[in-house]
Amino acid sequence: MERTRPDAAAAPPHAGGADLFVQLAAGLAEGRDLRGLLDRLLEPVVALAGAHSGAVRLLSESGERLQLVSDIGLPNAVHRCEATVNRGCGICGDAAGARRIVWSSDLRVCAERGGDDFFGRTCSRMVAVPLQRRGRVLGVYNLFFADEAEPSPQVMALLRSVGELLGLALDNARLEAQ
Repeated sequence: MERTRPDAAAAPPHAGGADLFVQLAAGLAEGRDLRGLLDRLLEPVVALAGAHSGAVRLLSESGERLQLVSDIGLPNAVHRCEATVNRGCGICGDAAGARRIVWSSDLRVCAERGGDDFFGRTCSRMVAVPLQRRGRVLGVYNLFFADEAEPSPQVMALLRSVGELLGLALDNARLEAQ
């Protein structure tokens, strides 16, 4: 099912940051429904950044694959071809390997996977934010943009913090499962 982008113009970009962190804290306190938390938080993160779509990918148990577990605004064809990728694949792999936010307008690797109508046309730029805890990468979240504009430094700091908090939520879920 293709989901649509929320209206990012409804509030200033960083006005939603406090609300986002309240939602994150509430989700962390609940602790059980991790996928539900990821689904609920992706929409406000997309809106906060001014992106048109987003995705969350978690590392497989082997640590060799990134598996798409939540997305908003991705066409069904892109969702299918991006369902599982190698950990080192493209921009996501760069973010996971370097443990830092990676921006790119070179979306050739993504387009080659089968999303050429989306990557390079609808989406001209992408950011990948690692989800990490205690120096360990647990996944990546992506935001997809139609133009070359980047979020403000304040929004970028919020995006980094969201990655750290989601990393905490993932680590907590892993500990609870054990």
